[in-house]
Amino acid sequence: MTTTTEHAPSPAPTSPRSRTARPALTSRTALAWLVGVGLVAAAWVVALVTPGADAVQSPFPVEASIGERVEGRNLAVTVTDVRAAEEVEIDGWSAEGTWIVVDLEAEAVVTEEFARLALATIEQGGRTFSASERPTTSLRNSELSVGVPRAGALAFEVPADVLDGGPATLRLGLDPDSRLDSVIELRFDPGGLDVEASVAVAPTEWARS
Repeated sequence: MTTTTEHAPSPAPTSPRSRTARPALTSRTALAWLVGVGLVAAAWVVALVTPGADAVQSPFPVEASIGERVEGRNLAVTVTDVRAAEEVEIDGWSAEGTWIVVDLEAEAVVTEEFARLALATIEQGGRTFSASERPTTSLRNSELSVGVPRAGALAFEVPADVLDGGPATLRLGLDPDSRLDSVIELRFDPGGLDVEASVAVAPTEWARS
């Protein structure tokens, strides 16, 4: 009796295409992953170098020192003195308190339109003090001319602790809203000022050449 042995069919050989399909898919995936990582990194760099809205609208500070003429966009200022006093007086008017008096000259540079010394503040430790309007001859809000300086003073009535509160900054400009404009800044130490018993506030007038 003859026994017939049946053999299982051999598996079909793998075609070259099926062998290379998986590596090709892996390469495409890796490329896509690298491109994605690159885009994320680029977006991160752009976010770092792009200034925020506050930075874009910040004023442009112009550093000043006493006796030095400095220019902003449409404002030139020379601060001639900074004094502290227990009383200020002018033309028979006087007021006691803690005062910082800034003597200065100011003029417009380009145009006289909207050329007023509308920003006049002292900042210290997060606090802001505006120039007083009580002295009627203050240079604050005075109209400025191109090329012809106005001389006068700004008087700041401040709390007594300002005199030992550390460094302060005088800020001067043409608009109380100083965004996108230049601001002249003078840094000084109120604690280094000699406190006088009384200071006469200089009247606003044309500066003498």
